[in-house]
Amino acid sequence: MLGGLGHQDGAVRSSAACFQLSPVGATELRIEGVRLSAGSAGALAELLQVLSCGEESAALAFDHLGNSRHERPLGSALAGIAADEREHQALLAGLGASLPQPRQDPSLEATMRRFFMRLADRDVLVHFVRIVAIDSAVCHILGALRCRGKPLASDDRVGSILERIHHDEARHVAIASRCAAPLLKSARGREIAADAREQLTHVLRLRADSLDSLLVDPDRLFSRLRANATAGKAI
Repeated sequence: MLGGLGHQDGAVRSSAACFQLSPVGATELRIEGVRLSAGSAGALAELLQVLSCGEESAALAFDHLGNSRHERPLGSALAGIAADEREHQALLAGLGASLPQPRQDPSLEATMRRFFMRLADRDVLVHFVRIVAIDSAVCHILGALRCRGKPLASDDRVGSILERIHHDEARHVAIASRCAAPLLKSARGREIAADAREQLTHVLRLRADSLDSLLVDPDRLFSRLRANATAGKAI
């Protein structure tokens, strides 16, 4: 979901496109029947600022990575992931259209731009390691948000969207892990993964109140993300 594209032409495309998902075209995709409390709806809208931008960045990244791979089966798999990410982007845009408009937050936007610009690397293996670290973290986050008893689990429509994205992201992590395997198991790979997770927590900390409103303890979540940074597993 959050595998950024950040070098040369990709950096310009990602930076220019991000944060423009909502209001353009979102009306046609509006997801009806969302029934959340005002507090939960507002918190989800603010969290979607991060998740939606991650989908957009990931689609660009996997398009780029797929085009750079000469092995046809792998290139096709990466192109399929890019298509998934675009579908996720559309789902989240439609969901966002049914929620309150989130507040403008220049600090969040600047932090996210720096984060996505740093994810990519000229070394494709490094990029894949970061994708594994970040997308497996997103699986942890989605699992926490849609856990039984949480506010988002009470809405079938929201729950089904998050479940769809969660399952897709777990599959993406498995594919990216195979691509990153030579580096992922090394000490350097573990350091790269840990740094990527640390940078992600810096972004998410700006939405800690939103997580808290959705009954996800941000400090506990961030500690878990750091502890599992090198596992490369999605739940």
